[in-house]
Amino acid sequence: MSSKQLSDVVQEQSSEPELSVEQMWAEAAKSFEAICQKSLKRGDIKSFDDVREKIENSKNPAKDNDPPDKWNKAKRVGLESLKWMKLLVGAATQASGFIPLPSSAVSIASNSLLFVFDIPQAIQGYNDAINQVFGEVSSSLSQFKIYMAIESKNKVDPLLIKQIHVVMVSFVNVCAHVINYNQGRKRDRFAQKFRKSVFDEDSGLSDAMAEFKTALQQQRDVEGTVSLSLIVETREDVRKILENQADTNKIAQETYQAVQETQEGVLSLMSNAERTNTLIKIRNTLGVPSTVHLDTKTTQTCTDLYRSCLSGTGSWIWTQYAYTAWTGSEVKDTSHVLLISGPPSSGKTLVSARITKRLEEQNQQRDYVAHYFFRPGTKKSQGQKNPIHWALKYLAFQIARVEQTVLSALGKVCDTDSAAFRSSASLEALWADLKIGGPGSGARYYLVFDGLENLPEKHSSMLLEFLFSPKITSGFAENVRFLVSGTEDTFAKVPATQSALQIQMGEHNQADMRNIIDDALNNRGMLKNAEPGSKQKKARDKIVDKLPQNVKGSYSSLQFALDEIIRMLSTRAAFEDLDRMLDQTTKSHEVAIKQLQQSLTAEEISGLNELLKWVLFSKDTMDLDELEAIMFLYSGTESLTSLRYIIENKYSAVLEIDGTNVFGQDGVKEYLHKRKEKPDGSSQPEERSTISMTITINNVDQELCGHFLWDLAQKAIRDKFRFDFDTASNSLHSNSVAIAVDEFEANHTIVMRTFDYLAAEPTDQTIKIGEYLINWLPYHLNRLIELEDEEKGALLPDEQMDIGRNLYQLFKDEECFKRHRSTFEHTFWTAEEMEDIQKWLMNATVVRKLDKKWRDGVRLAPSLTRGFMKDFVKMVVTGLVRERSWNSANASSWIAEFMKADHRKLISGSFDDDESVTGSPSVASGDSTEINWFHLSSWCKDFLGLPDEALDSIWYERLAASAEFMGAATPVVLTLYKRALERENPSWLCHRGLGEARFNQDRTKDAIAEIERAISDAQLEGATPKAEEEDLVDLHLLLGKYAYAEGDMQKAADNYFLARQSIDTEKAMEGQLGYLKSTLSLPNAEVAREALKKALARDDSGSNIVGVMRMLARNEDQDEIFFKAFSVAEGDPDLMAGIVHAMEMAATTTTTTTSPDMSSDNHFTEDEYRGVLFYYIGSAAYTYKVSAKGTEPVSEALRLWTESREKLAPIGGTNALQVRLRATTALAKHYFENLLSDGNTNDYIALSKLAEEDSGMSYSSAPGYLAVIHALQGNKEESKEILLPSIRQALNMLSDESTANDLHAFYLLFGTLVQYLDFRNAAIALSLLGMGDPVTFILRFEPHNMPEGDGIDEQKVFKAVTTFASDIIHRTDIKVPDRSQHIERIKTAKEHIDWLMNPNGNATVDGDGDATTKELADHSIDPTRADPNIAAAHSLLDRRMNILLTKLGPEMDLRNLPSAWQCDGRDLAGNECKNMSAGGHELYHCIYCVNHDFCRDCLKQVRAANPKVRIPGCSARHRWLRIPPLGADMYVGHKAKSVRVPKDIRAAPEDEMILDIHYEESGHADLTVKEWIDKLAAEWNVSIMELRTDDLANYPDDR
Repeated sequence: MSSKQLSDVVQEQSSEPELSVEQMWAEAAKSFEAICQKSLKRGDIKSFDDVREKIENSKNPAKDNDPPDKWNKAKRVGLESLKWMKLLVGAATQASGFIPLPSSAVSIASNSLLFVFDIPQAIQGYNDAINQVFGEVSSSLSQFKIYMAIESKNKVDPLLIKQIHVVMVSFVNVCAHVINYNQGRKRDRFAQKFRKSVFDEDSGLSDAMAEFKTALQQQRDVEGTVSLSLIVETREDVRKILENQADTNKIAQETYQAVQETQEGVLSLMSNAERTNTLIKIRNTLGVPSTVHLDTKTTQTCTDLYRSCLSGTGSWIWTQYAYTAWTGSEVKDTSHVLLISGPPSSGKTLVSARITKRLEEQNQQRDYVAHYFFRPGTKKSQGQKNPIHWALKYLAFQIARVEQTVLSALGKVCDTDSAAFRSSASLEALWADLKIGGPGSGARYYLVFDGLENLPEKHSSMLLEFLFSPKITSGFAENVRFLVSGTEDTFAKVPATQSALQIQMGEHNQADMRNIIDDALNNRGMLKNAEPGSKQKKARDKIVDKLPQNVKGSYSSLQFALDEIIRMLSTRAAFEDLDRMLDQTTKSHEVAIKQLQQSLTAEEISGLNELLKWVLFSKDTMDLDELEAIMFLYSGTESLTSLRYIIENKYSAVLEIDGTNVFGQDGVKEYLHKRKEKPDGSSQPEERSTISMTITINNVDQELCGHFLWDLAQKAIRDKFRFDFDTASNSLHSNSVAIAVDEFEANHTIVMRTFDYLAAEPTDQTIKIGEYLINWLPYHLNRLIELEDEEKGALLPDEQMDIGRNLYQLFKDEECFKRHRSTFEHTFWTAEEMEDIQKWLMNATVVRKLDKKWRDGVRLAPSLTRGFMKDFVKMVVTGLVRERSWNSANASSWIAEFMKADHRKLISGSFDDDESVTGSPSVASGDSTEINWFHLSSWCKDFLGLPDEALDSIWYERLAASAEFMGAATPVVLTLYKRALERENPSWLCHRGLGEARFNQDRTKDAIAEIERAISDAQLEGATPKAEEEDLVDLHLLLGKYAYAEGDMQKAADNYFLARQSIDTEKAMEGQLGYLKSTLSLPNAEVAREALKKALARDDSGSNIVGVMRMLARNEDQDEIFFKAFSVAEGDPDLMAGIVHAMEMAATTTTTTTSPDMSSDNHFTEDEYRGVLFYYIGSAAYTYKVSAKGTEPVSEALRLWTESREKLAPIGGTNALQVRLRATTALAKHYFENLLSDGNTNDYIALSKLAEEDSGMSYSSAPGYLAVIHALQGNKEESKEILLPSIRQALNMLSDESTANDLHAFYLLFGTLVQYLDFRNAAIALSLLGMGDPVTFILRFEPHNMPEGDGIDEQKVFKAVTTFASDIIHRTDIKVPDRSQHIERIKTAKEHIDWLMNPNGNATVDGDGDATTKELADHSIDPTRADPNIAAAHSLLDRRMNILLTKLGPEMDLRNLPSAWQCDGRDLAGNECKNMSAGGHELYHCIYCVNHDFCRDCLKQVRAANPKVRIPGCSARHRWLRIPPLGADMYVGHKAKSVRVPKDIRAAPEDEMILDIHYEESGHADLTVKEWIDKLAAEWNVSIMELRTDDLANYPDDR
């Protein structure tokens, strides 16, 4: 039998009906053992799931130089094969009534595959064998996916089932030969250049595969015969499906039309650079921190939470009905909201993280997930006035990172109405602006809100009410799902939550708790390996079973209880002791606090109680520095031991530290509340009456002492006293102070500590808490009133009067405010908070002993700003507009609140003259209120009692500065500065402010003139205010910046040179950096070279140049500056070595001290500049052969680039992302160039590893280079596998209902198909990507674009607008026939449209239009014959043209056109080349690199042996595809219905390295765009129907 192939046995058995299936499997097992000497009779495999788990956990058996990505890939195809085998067994099981399934079948089939992944030897190439064999096997077996639809065994034919068994047995045969291959000639299998086919081996594997395919074909034949019998039965089902499909198509068409109407005129993104810029714009507009990554689909918070989950926990989630219904395709019978509820510390956050990760990794084409965690401090965070708004913005940004439709729509909103995100007054308005889940996207969005219990009640209720509002349930529930975690009390406050799907943690987390208990006991070695039936085994079982029930779903209680049990088990405890402990209800906090209290002295307990008051009842989260200041206020002494150490080592039972913030442990706040206070409000707890005394007896006769005690006892009995000797004894051994807190007492303490702080000068020890104390004093005063109303405490009269005295000391004059001016300038009180203070001063008891005159003034004042706040208001107003003594931005915030308190309305309006100026958003109140700056000016004037003529230049200058800082509209700022300049003696500050406003308008020349005037005026004798040296430095830095932006490098260098003399180190380095980048851009290379030398020699210690290099590493122009520095120094070895040495010093010198309190931002900053500098040091070594002493330059460069990638990987922000991508490109290009030369295996392995690491990054070049290598070698399937995700993503975008992302899809297709070397399809994508003529493109109309309204006939409007558009295009062609002259053509079209809109104006139109156009035009200008349809047509034309002009900007920058490629080269001066496809230039696109295009001149430099300027990023050995300039006939644009098909793409006659696209001169072939997409999808084995089905699955049938 060993010499006979298993397939022969199968054929014999299949031809002999008397041989049973069971016998067939028995023979298969024998043959398997004969081929590879492995027995399939193993008892540890019970099911396919066992095999799956073992394969997933299997380790790479290959050697170190066989990369792990190969093993991972091999495992994937093995698991895929396992999935289909499991499906076959399922089909066979369903038909077991016809042919019984032997019990050995599962074991034999699964064990055979397991042996493949359980090889003990390390064999080079074995992973490749698995990958190749099971890649084919998996692909072949995937046909059985159809059996997933089989629901009844009656539908499975016995003959078909018999053949399924034959296929399965053949699969066992293949596994045997793969293992046999492993045992063969190990050294002969080394891959010499690229992967060698394992089917060339002589091990019999090739024959086994052939026989496996034969068995599959026989199975298909049987399957085909059986299928005929089912067709008739399914005809009625097919008819119903077609009817449903027709309805679905109708709905889809309606949705498509709606999308077209709402998104017409959108000019989408087309390049990675634009996509990055759009993400940055969105991030900045939404207020997302710059450290947040642009290139990830998850968040670090979610990742960290997921990693903290214990392995083996959480598996119960995936079978919960609530989860499966929530993620299902239907929503009409279920809710779109899933609630994760449970008590604190029940695992809600970890479950939310698990669900988020699963959704992220399930690889559904159009499913996107975003996660936000409300941290415990959110409830008290003063930095987030509205955390729900912020969370929604952050979630939208996460979606925009991964989904093109949201990216495009949100980017457009940021362009046109960025203020919408600052002024949205409601969640509904904000949701509409964020563009998530709009109609027609075909995507599903999962938004996760975790930790709702950490929000204030009003905010949590606001979010829940929004999620269940009609707007969401009716308009978005189909494709937006929400997950919300919180306590049951949080959800119970919103009745609508009762209809939501819900997972209650207390009911389901006990299984996870048992895993945790098992893990803890095993780690401690407790009750391990106990014998069955023993007391130890019973004890362990009882702990595992009973403990989760006792803790009632709380993990913190579980941890406390588990610690207690482990402590007991560490002693000689009896089973009965454990039994008693487990039978008691666990009170974790009681145990922990009791132990803590016993370990502390009374003084320590008092100090801990002080800490607890602030941590648990402060309005904002306390950090360690603030608490250190509080403890100094409390004790008056400074501790030698850090508070962090004390909390972590002594108070960890009640407090925890997260970073630098301090929180109470879960549940501690509720437990530590004191018992109810007595009704009279005293602070003593209500207890029984007692008299206590201490009796001291010294040298007294025993008998005499006895008589004394007897008499004392008799006295007690007679007078009804009772001695409690036990209590007296206990009191000698316990503290009289308990660990306990009370909210009323805590708020009273905070108020009194605030008054203590205000009564004294701020010191280094107390300044950290000052801002909190002043900011939240009104809150804590009001909280005392609220708690008293709730009967939770009361102040004694003396305590009330004490507060009154302190308020009097604060407001009686300006002294206290002057003392703490710097702190008041960093905070403000709202009008409501000022009114809360006024309530106290209106209380007769509080003010009873205060000065009567002052008291009456407060009581009788018409408003609080004229009453108790009068002196402070005057101080702020005067400091803003009269003296320049108060921070302008903060003062305007205060004054805005004074105006509210004074019952003045803040509304938009116009100035008192004819200038109409729009108000600007105010950040003062954190809402949508807008400040009208004229009203503010008028209020200040009235308050100070000034006439109009008293409003001088300072007045308007300061208002202008405030308005600019607060984000006011530019016309407001300009008007205020103009008024300031019109008054007498305007300050140089007016010119500076006006210059900054002009620069923000992109009027750089005007800005330069204003700053020059400011410098001139500031240097005059008697300048106001007197300009200090640092003021002049600031002005020179501004002028240098503006001159550099304008391109005046000499002026920039001169001003930066002056600024670098500053005594301020930061400003000096900024000046030095500016001077360097300016001089490097001068045409005189010698001047630049000397500047570099002086910079390097300026400071012998190197500290200055180190600082400059670090500043440069984070500068947006870094790449330009380093490139020019290297270019200038190329001919001077010493200078080049000096530059590299300076970078090495900056990269290796540590400036920050590592400590637990060190900010993570500081760590990131240090890693960022090091990672950036490593990249450029590596570039110098690689290109210019300058490296550290004794190191080989290329090897050193590769090491530095690798380290750069590692340093920058965890850092967010644009700078880190871009430099990491440059390092990746440099590495990948090096390996790619080597592979082009000699195909070194190590280079292939390194490039493959790099591509695998960056497989999820949108912009990385490593996967592209690897795909090109495979394509060049003819390994098209390997290349296709790498590029397939990009193709699927592009086809996905083209298959949805939205056109907003089509342009990006064609760009993605073009770049991907070029690297696949499929130039014909790439040329078609290029045609659709490019814009033939902007005028023609923008004036293309469809019937559904027509407006609606009374008196408007849409058909007439369509006829008119198309006639007008045709005539405009015709006239433009006559006047500017060259379609590559875009600016001239746009201006010509605009002139004609302006004439149509205003034919009586100055515009003139040359040429004769057709009769229809003239008739319509004449008709439109006759007022008596005004036609609303003509007017509507004119309006449409004007609106379309304005869209284009807005995109181009005031400078008519063609780079803003979609698909306007720009050359990536350099001019001879080393500056970026300005040539672009939109400017009439041909470009040459590298077919190997990612997104590299060059004009003709720059390509010559790339290919030159001795170039005049080095151009990085490409190679003379590459090839390029010639791209015609925009406007060429080949371009049809992304809205075209058909596209020309090229005749061929071939090398240019004059240069074989250049490829040209050729079309038929006449009778060229055309394809509809749909036909081309379908054809392309078929070539890449992508099912468009599946993509569309996935999209439509998000919509219910009755939609």
